[in-house]
Amino acid sequence: MSTLRVLWPEEAPPVSLFSGEEPSILPFAVSSAPRNRLDVISRARALFNNRACSACGYPVVEPIELADGISNRNGITIPGTATLVGFRCCGCKNEWSV
Repeated sequence: MSTLRVLWPEEAPPVSLFSGEEPSILPFAVSSAPRNRLDVISRARALFNNRACSACGYPVVEPIELADGISNRNGITIPGTATLVGFRCCGCKNEWSV
């Protein structure tokens, strides 16, 4: 049984798949999350700072998120992975951005 070694692109030597020899390292693309999402600490800070309505002071505010959250294998969106764009007051229906 052979083993598969995973190396970062900077560590791997360039390999030609058409050289005739079977390569020991196969290149593959590494995808990363979009850079426009807030990190965990910035998201928590935004939720904390906007926990009450700035217009009427009502204590119940719901976050407004885009529909770009990461889904688990059951198709359910994982909480906290969608892009946070604003907030909506449940009392006066006022909306404001992050």
